[in-house]
Amino acid sequence: MNPKDVTSKNLGRRSAVPNATVVRVAGPEDLLAYIPYRLGFVPAESVVAVSLSGPRQRVGLVARVDLDDLRLRQPDDPDGPDGAATARWLADHVVDDGADRAVVVLYTATDPTVPASAARRAVDLLRARLERRLPGTEVWLVAPTGFRALDCVDPTCCPPQGRPLTALQGSRVAAHMVLEGRSVAGTREERYALRPAPEAARTQARRAAARWTDTRRRLLNGTRYPEGGGPIDGPAPADAPARRPGAVSGPRTAPVHGLRAERALAEWGAQSLGLWRSAVRAAAAAEPGQPVALSPVDLGKIGAALADIPVRDAVLLSLAPDTEETALRTARRELDGDTDAATGTVMARIVDPVQGVPPDEDGTRAASVVLEAVVTHVPRNRRAPAYLLLALVAWWRGDGGLAAERVSDALGVDPGYRLALLLRGALAGGVPPGWVRRSRGSFPGEPEPEEAAAV
Repeated sequence: MNPKDVTSKNLGRRSAVPNATVVRVAGPEDLLAYIPYRLGFVPAESVVAVSLSGPRQRVGLVARVDLDDLRLRQPDDPDGPDGAATARWLADHVVDDGADRAVVVLYTATDPTVPASAARRAVDLLRARLERRLPGTEVWLVAPTGFRALDCVDPTCCPPQGRPLTALQGSRVAAHMVLEGRSVAGTREERYALRPAPEAARTQARRAAARWTDTRRRLLNGTRYPEGGGPIDGPAPADAPARRPGAVSGPRTAPVHGLRAERALAEWGAQSLGLWRSAVRAAAAAEPGQPVALSPVDLGKIGAALADIPVRDAVLLSLAPDTEETALRTARRELDGDTDAATGTVMARIVDPVQGVPPDEDGTRAASVVLEAVVTHVPRNRRAPAYLLLALVAWWRGDGGLAAERVSDALGVDPGYRLALLLRGALAGGVPPGWVRRSRGSFPGEPEPEEAAAV
């Protein structure tokens, strides 16, 4: 079973990302303040496992599961949660992350001092599994009344109600995150929610998407206006042959096959990529947190174009630097040995542990803004490619929780979406993006980046 939210180790190494700042976590208060910013929301009725490694006890993997996921399977409920498997899964990932020590944090509004309580059983199950390989695992409690070490019995150190949560909210880590523009959602649902655009905007986007899809369909079928007259997406030119009265419904234009149709389809792909690039430039020009004005018509066309695999792949390629020509050739279906080689080089920057590079923060942020706008404007049956690209961007940036959520969204629309299934497998296996594996020091000659969080 997979954790509901996992963030890869690179979120504990944000200095490896260009222009990222360093955050130092000097003690339990700072670590507890850091976790919600790491996850993007305040956990509730959850258990969080944190890996710490090296002489400076650097923060690595942060993984959250619901308390219910750590319930032991009951004989009368063979399909119910398998807490033992979840605890083993979590412990394996913490150890595989190179941890020398682990910290477990219990978030609950119930009383975990009751031995038979669900919260106590859950945290004890995970601690026992971790203790086998990482002796000395600490457990902390964060409750609505305060925070404390779970097993501490010294009232001067850990009052029964815990130390006030304001100590976490006012910590230097929280202050640093606020200054950096980071925020925390109140709940997991708020963290991942994408609110639909206004109905009028959705209507415009839906109609534009339908027209753009119809254009692609006609071009794929080798049908286009005679001699290329008229725009790719627009009304037929005045001199286009009219349908004969009483004729059977069908294409209103003469079929044109071969090279001319291929060129028209290439033009459609290039225009689609151009719409994407224009939208990303607009999003990049906006200040973080400021609304971005994007055309519903353009968003509808982008949403429709992403269903075309060459365009989707071109958009993916455009996320990496210096890929303008490769992305354009891909969108235009100009696939040859040179394009394949260039595509392989670009993909290696994302997934390869030797050549992997961290994402450009500004570029991927802008791309995510556009993709989220596409999702909130187009009908649900058109959202799978945008969800998938959002998941890939999140994975590349190290946000495993968001990546898993968007992969689930994509598969909810299209259960057989192959690329989404592949990414889901990588997330389930705890496979980080290439630059993270590279930054772990597994490859000789590569300096290990300074950690964003050390405890």
